[in-house]
Amino acid sequence: MKGYGIGILEIILYLIGSIFVRKSFHQLQDINKITYFWVMMTILTGFWEIAYISDYSQITNYAHQLVNKTEHVWTNNYDVTYVLPWKLSFIFYAEYGAWADREYMSNSDDWSRVIESSHCTQCAFFSFLAIVFKIFENHNNFLICLSVAMGTQFMNSFLYMFAYFWQERERDNVNYPTEEFPSDTFLFKRPFMWVNIFWLVMPFYSIGYYIYKNWNLNKTKLKKKSCIIINGNLQEKC
Repeated sequence: MKGYGIGILEIILYLIGSIFVRKSFHQLQDINKITYFWVMMTILTGFWEIAYISDYSQITNYAHQLVNKTEHVWTNNYDVTYVLPWKLSFIFYAEYGAWADREYMSNSDDWSRVIESSHCTQCAFFSFLAIVFKIFENHNNFLICLSVAMGTQFMNSFLYMFAYFWQERERDNVNYPTEEFPSDTFLFKRPFMWVNIFWLVMPFYSIGYYIYKNWNLNKTKLKKKSCIIINGNLQEKC
């Protein structure tokens, strides 16, 4: 199966699994749908990140192979077992390291592993806790964990992208544009980098949605409380 087919199949299985979990636990059904599916994606990403960190040396070797042969994962052939998260991680991060961010195939520093491990331990882990607390109907802890997950995810992605654009200006950096590894202002020549837009937009959306929702909820509670007081004293003004 072609690499792009593996990717599509992975997304389909992720959606099926997420829908199944949501329907199995009615407590999850009042989570904003966009936020819910993104939280589940963040949890799945955590598994990819654990596999990347654990299998770093082999992934970087494969990334170098892709560069040397000018190949892309999307058009290479793999057996269907590569849909498994720990095997998908192998080809996903090799492609990303080869043609998006070459810090991910570097043996000279740990920057990529810092980014991935911090996302795993802060964003993916707290996303998992958010789902668990919601299932056990602990809404306050759900909101706390969701805020930690989405807040750290936004900051993690923002700092990562800022550092990446800075790296492109440094001549001795592996991400500096060359004829063999070209770039442009909007990264159209490194299209895989655009996947990072989701890790900026989605947490920002989730944070904004729940701030707005709780603001309105609080206003409603204040109105009800005011009405009760008036009913107790000046019923005709309620």
